[in-house]
Amino acid sequence: MICKLDKTQNITPDTWHEFSLQLDSGLTSIMLMYSQGNYHAFKNLCPHQGRRMDYSLGKFLLTPEGNLVCPAHGAEFKMDSGLCIDGPCLGESLQEVHLEINEGFIFAIIE
Repeated sequence: MICKLDKTQNITPDTWHEFSLQLDSGLTSIMLMYSQGNYHAFKNLCPHQGRRMDYSLGKFLLTPEGNLVCPAHGAEFKMDSGLCIDGPCLGESLQEVHLEINEGFIFAIIE
């Protein structure tokens, strides 16, 4: 399934953005960041216990290095790969969402 997220011009660089999508399977939350010329998107779920990564709707915790931190158990994830580098799910990864950029819009490809 392909879902339109937003216009590329609306994405503030180096800031996580949250998109809630109503799919046939239910509500799905996507996290998206644009940094250093690349878009990165993941499902908004920590692999440790399936909790959301935002501590409040669309608000994310970051380390000084820019890594994403799970507010529930402190797991730390690389922004570009989603790999957990510290915490209870060390070595696991956030679930990547593939993106397509077309005519100034960002689309998520949900499998």
